[in-house]
Amino acid sequence: MMKKVIEINAEKGSFKSLLLESDNVLGVVDYAVDAHLSAKTYEYGVLDSKNCFIFGAGPLAGSKIPGTNRLIIVGHSPVVETLFLSTIGGAARPLYKAGLDFVKIEGKSKKPSVLVIRNISGKMSVKFYPVEYDELMDVYAKDEMGVYSLHEYVVGKYKDLFLKNKIYLDFRVLACGPAAVNTNQGAISTLVIRNGNIVKGSDGWAGRGGFGSVLFQGHNIAAVMFGGDRDDRVFKPKDLKDMKAVDEIFMEHLGTNMTDSARKSTEKYRYVDKYKSGGTFGVNMSTIGAWLPMFNWTSVYLSNEKRKELYEKFVVKHYLKQFNEETIDTKLWRTCGEPCPAVCKKYKGDRKKDYEPYEALGPNSGIFDQRAAENIVSAVENMGFDAIGFGNIVSFVLECMQKGLLTKEDVEVDVEPNFDAETFEMKDSFKHAEIGVKLAFDIAYQRTEFSKMFSHGIRSAVRKLSSKYGAREGDVKFLDVANYIPFGLDGYIAPCQYWVPGFYIPLQIQGKFYSYYGTDFYPPKELGEKSADRSVKELFSGNTGICRFHRGWSEKLVETLIAEGCGVKVDYYEHCRKLLQKLREYDTKAGVVPVFWESKRVRDVIRTYLLEARDVSGSNPEIEKWIKRFEKDELKAAKAYWHDLLLGVNENVSWGDIEHVKMHYAWSD
Repeated sequence: MMKKVIEINAEKGSFKSLLLESDNVLGVVDYAVDAHLSAKTYEYGVLDSKNCFIFGAGPLAGSKIPGTNRLIIVGHSPVVETLFLSTIGGAARPLYKAGLDFVKIEGKSKKPSVLVIRNISGKMSVKFYPVEYDELMDVYAKDEMGVYSLHEYVVGKYKDLFLKNKIYLDFRVLACGPAAVNTNQGAISTLVIRNGNIVKGSDGWAGRGGFGSVLFQGHNIAAVMFGGDRDDRVFKPKDLKDMKAVDEIFMEHLGTNMTDSARKSTEKYRYVDKYKSGGTFGVNMSTIGAWLPMFNWTSVYLSNEKRKELYEKFVVKHYLKQFNEETIDTKLWRTCGEPCPAVCKKYKGDRKKDYEPYEALGPNSGIFDQRAAENIVSAVENMGFDAIGFGNIVSFVLECMQKGLLTKEDVEVDVEPNFDAETFEMKDSFKHAEIGVKLAFDIAYQRTEFSKMFSHGIRSAVRKLSSKYGAREGDVKFLDVANYIPFGLDGYIAPCQYWVPGFYIPLQIQGKFYSYYGTDFYPPKELGEKSADRSVKELFSGNTGICRFHRGWSEKLVETLIAEGCGVKVDYYEHCRKLLQKLREYDTKAGVVPVFWESKRVRDVIRTYLLEARDVSGSNPEIEKWIKRFEKDELKAAKAYWHDLLLGVNENVSWGDIEHVKMHYAWSD
């Protein structure tokens, strides 16, 4: 397979183009892992200019198949401190139009810059446009819109570079917000642009992993703009640009044409008549019921009846009802920028609404009203944070205030939260949102001494808070209240917003959906095996640049499409399994591997899950064994559970010496 690559040196303002021919490099993750291993980036700091920033399109970009234009970003994450990836739907389409598969950026520009990559009429151009730091801060400050103001600034100033014959070509902007300038948690934002104009409600985020911070602090790049007029990819032996050829493949292997296969697989993300709702927010909030995490996961301590009561009263009859009336009934739906039957972007006003941001900054932050949630989500997104990670900080701070570990004077806010499920009233949603909004601005701009403790995220903040306010700790400590998955000595990631052990498994990639996350019980070793299998299959999407919303058909067909469209026959499962092993190789060299859970809150999430799973699905000897072990000695049982998870993962992915992992992190029985 021939790949078109540009390697950009931001320090020199130069670039070189190259053709990479290798049947072993099928996708972006393949290329990026090899590049990072070759450059030994694990020897440098995560925000060092040698930590190359890589993004790219998959081998099926440019075809007629929906969901194949997902942009993949891969790098040494300053949050997890391992090699990590984050994705943005539809954003690979303009990269394909720039005639490129992969982009690698290294070196640091002398001034904050906008990087413009364009390929028009066969001429490739890469240019840095400096922006004075004070001017950038002024742009961010405009109407307090942060990264969205930067989008307006960049598009307004440079869009005519993509004007050809009085028509705007296909282009995109990847932009960083203030969080990328001052913290390690900066996300990357993008918006669909049509005819030179930003399409509202089309937000796309590479949220997890802190790659905005890598782009800005590592390379001094505030935004990347790319696009062009190329359509050079030739698919053979079968032309995937020909709908007839595509439908023949789908009919032969799945029994339905492409459109019907895609519509069936993406029903949840479009509209489900059974629930009279759609999208991740609508369907999840309609079905999750008593399993919904609320109040910084303290809902796991409540009875099933109490959780159902809270869910019915505050979610079904208010929070979800608002969403359905305002977004679903009015059909405010968009795509990510490519033709796709999922129309998964459900929005209101200028912004989309997904489950995870509106859960992490919603019920789990004690917010059950759409107006309150919109206020805090907008502030968090304006500042350019990952909404899930920041929601984890907000809910942690609110619970610490409720428990007396922090005061409103510490946080420098004017209101007290009511983070008690027993006495909570809907009006409290607005108090919690108000506190969260101030935290978003304070932490993004590092405005207060308190906010500076969160510059490197929740794991670091817990240590600083305990050091400063340790006298307040008694039966409850700051660490007890925090909920994160630790990696190495300092890395971490906030869990996805589901009350299942799958999101706490010691996998190479966590904080995404590279795990089995059903609520049904499996013994931990079996769950580890099942989750490692899921990690491999998620790379079918991640490495190939296919939207995981299409996984219902894509995981069955991706190997065939690569063979039929790219001429490469491969055992894709084995390919992706080995790719996970290479990720592990990198992380081991970086000294960062999964670590046993530090926080009691995490152990309690697992312990209470077991009780709930038994009550819902019935008792069996294996679940009873684990419940009794947790009742006898929670810490020892949790270590045994974690160890069995790791054994199961290793059984599938074969990472090697488990004893080394245990010794490296001073394992203790």
